Amino acid sequence: MLKSLTAIRILLVFVMSIIMSLAISLLDIDYSMFSSFVIIFIYILILMELGRLIVNQVLKNKGGTFFVFCFSFLTVGFALSSILLTAIDLGEEVNYQIKFYLCGGILIIGVFQSVYFWVRRNEQEKMLLIIEKQTYLQHNFNDLKSQNVIEFLQNALNNTASLIKKDPDLAVLQIEKLTSILRYLLQSRDEKFVKLGAELENVKKYCELAEVQLENAVNLHINITSQFYNTGIPPLVFQMVLDNQFKSFAERGETELNIEVYIENKKFVVVKTSLPLSKENISKNEKFINNLKQRYQLYNKASGISELSTATEYFVKFPLVAG
Repeated sequence: MLKSLTAIRILLVFVMSIIMSLAISLLDIDYSMFSSFVIIFIYILILMELGRLIVNQVLKNKGGTFFVFCFSFLTVGFALSSILLTAIDLGEEVNYQIKFYLCGGILIIGVFQSVYFWVRRNEQEKMLLIIEKQTYLQHNFNDLKSQNVIEFLQNALNNTASLIKKDPDLAVLQIEKLTSILRYLLQSRDEKFVKLGAELENVKKYCELAEVQLENAVNLHINITSQFYNTGIPPLVFQMVLDNQFKSFAERGETELNIEVYIENKKFVVVKTSLPLSKENISKNEKFINNLKQRYQLYNKASGISELSTATEYFVKFPLVAG
């Protein structure tokens, strides 16, 4: 819209300059047609640019209103006309006629600048709404990340305490993996997005830790080439997907969980597991998907999130973001 107004502004300056110079050339003056065009063109151009500057300045101020713009523009317009008439003094009668033309120019440009004012005001309000929405979503996003880290830490410590009594050597191994995962979580939790490659490395450790805690096989297969490692995703997204699957895995008493991660259409990450969605977990899964969408709303990509459950498999797809 603003680009269209810029083109119209340039065209309007030329058209008004030609029309007004033709009208003034019909008067009994000593200026040639070309001289009249140059003078009027400069006058219209200055008036147009001053109007644009006034609009921008008024909108910068919190108290700037349309009335302030109108008053400022008319004051500047009539002051510029007075300066021009004083500089080319051609007699009272001719000056009066030229003044009439100049006032008409002020009126036409004033209408154009009024449209420009409201277009800019609407764009400004839309931008403020977008910023407010992003701030709100960022707060929600941070809350979700903090909640995930706390829940993960609580569950991991409980499992470690139990494992120390059963198998101290295995508990030491689990603590090492847990320390590495927690370091990554704390480093990435405040980031807007993280590298896919770093997230995948953490996923490997996370699945190894889950295998120890669940005491069952967790087979992770990552079919992603290194060319995608520098693309990004919101931090802890994989953790949300896997947490949801690990909880269902533990509840259903399965002995093996197969997980495959791959890229689809060079735009999406897909997590496929061998654990289809059960009727008991439908409501829990809806909450999980909604939380995942909240994270992606920061990137205007929430619509790219989808899930599918078949008789033997479960799929979650989410978009890559800026890398």
